[in-house]
Amino acid sequence: MEHDADVIIIGAGHNSLTAALYLQNAGLKVLLIERSEVPGGAAKTGDIVEPDFHHDLFATNIGLFMGSRVYADFKDEFHKNGFDVVVGSQPFSSVFPNGKCIRVYTDAGKTIQEFERYSPNDADSWRELISYFQKVAPYLFPFLQMPMPSFKSAMQFWKIYRKLGYREMLDLARVLIMSPRHFLDERFVSDEVKALLSPWAFHLGLSPDCAGGATFSFLESAADHLNGMALSKGGVGNLINAMVQAIRARDGQFILGQAVTEVVVSNGKAFGVKTADGSTYHAKKAVVACVTPKQFIELVDQKELPEGFVIKSKKYRFGPGTMMIHLTLDRTMEWEADDDLKDSAYVHIAPYMSDIAATYKQVMEGHLPSSPLLVIAQQSRLDPNRAPKDKHTLWVQVRAFPPRPKGDALGQIKVGSWDEMKEPICDRIIDKIAQFAPNIKDIIRKMVVFTPQDLEDENPNIVGGDMVGGSQHLDQYFMFRPFIGWSRYKTPIKRLYLTGHSTWPGGGLNATSGHMAAMQLLKDI
Repeated sequence: MEHDADVIIIGAGHNSLTAALYLQNAGLKVLLIERSEVPGGAAKTGDIVEPDFHHDLFATNIGLFMGSRVYADFKDEFHKNGFDVVVGSQPFSSVFPNGKCIRVYTDAGKTIQEFERYSPNDADSWRELISYFQKVAPYLFPFLQMPMPSFKSAMQFWKIYRKLGYREMLDLARVLIMSPRHFLDERFVSDEVKALLSPWAFHLGLSPDCAGGATFSFLESAADHLNGMALSKGGVGNLINAMVQAIRARDGQFILGQAVTEVVVSNGKAFGVKTADGSTYHAKKAVVACVTPKQFIELVDQKELPEGFVIKSKKYRFGPGTMMIHLTLDRTMEWEADDDLKDSAYVHIAPYMSDIAATYKQVMEGHLPSSPLLVIAQQSRLDPNRAPKDKHTLWVQVRAFPPRPKGDALGQIKVGSWDEMKEPICDRIIDKIAQFAPNIKDIIRKMVVFTPQDLEDENPNIVGGDMVGGSQHLDQYFMFRPFIGWSRYKTPIKRLYLTGHSTWPGGGLNATSGHMAAMQLLKDI
């Protein structure tokens, strides 16, 4: 074999980088092999539209990363390597027809005033929700960063029981399995307030009526209000670069622009990998694959795997797809509802919870949605480093799409290849934005679009454009991710581990899977 390391990691996304750092700190020699020329996975920054306009190609919100174990343990080194944080004081907003909007600020008083404009009852309910979050978050967030199932997570349940009591513990468990609609209907009256908080679940592919979606609407809304929306200054790529530098400083090695085509297995154990150029690399102790179950069974000879594992991998369910639209702008967007919306890190355009529910139904039936959820990120307003003076970038995440459309909900777009459908879909999206920011068509300079197929071509882990690595419905979450019996990062092949967003705790820049996979590996060796 041509090269060796103690551990070979397939992929160089943020979970892979996280695992590498912990393995290196334990004294292991690490080699990361990545098919892309640039590390980062779904966390990349590039001048993909025009020179000097820096776009986060896919993920942009680093709030979960800021609460991760790897940031706590390595933050001084990351910042020394050029990573810095920009935190917006107006984290998210929603806009509605007839010039209405509702905004969340880090300023508690201003946020309460927003809620009071729609319902005094809802202002009181928001206060209660934030108070409840502050009460349960110290116990819940650690739980979400523990292996599933494990003695450690069981002890955390016991801790929650001792600190909060039996009834409070059951109430929290109920929140974790509720749908966003039921969670919000119990607490709020105004349709606008409900529409403000419900989109967060759809970021993870869960409609207002999906059990388990309340967790994300609750936690993300409250955390952003209290902490602000965190972005990596200059682009999320600066965070990745800081992690890469930390790995290189520990003599970690990278092979970029080379795809792994096979995990070398002998006698039920992984001993290395083969790459597309015909090279073979030896792993003295273990191989870690940051892939989905679909990719995993393509890397391993299925004769080496139990039949049940192969069947479960093939049946692993992916969520709806995403479209990413990147624009450069001649000047700031002018929002019809209020001028200060230009300073919201995210503006959601659904506009109402019923629109998200309709989109989900249309997508599940295989149709291009008539009015998909738009997540508008205005990074260059918070971080002027991302664009030339007085110019701006715009990041539009469109949720959601069927991976293989069979019709259009409005009957206006002829179904064909994604390249054929791209332009009329974008026209629909821009028209929707223009309903709430009328100057958008006049200020667009240039545009680059990633369809669901483009996203998968860029990163095979984004199957069908699913940005969160697989459905996060309850039957494929917690101890059921990726599927029951294999939620602890091990695989049926000894010395071969699985990490990434298809493992617990799922999608988002949380770095938790990479940390826990590394801890499991170190425990085993």
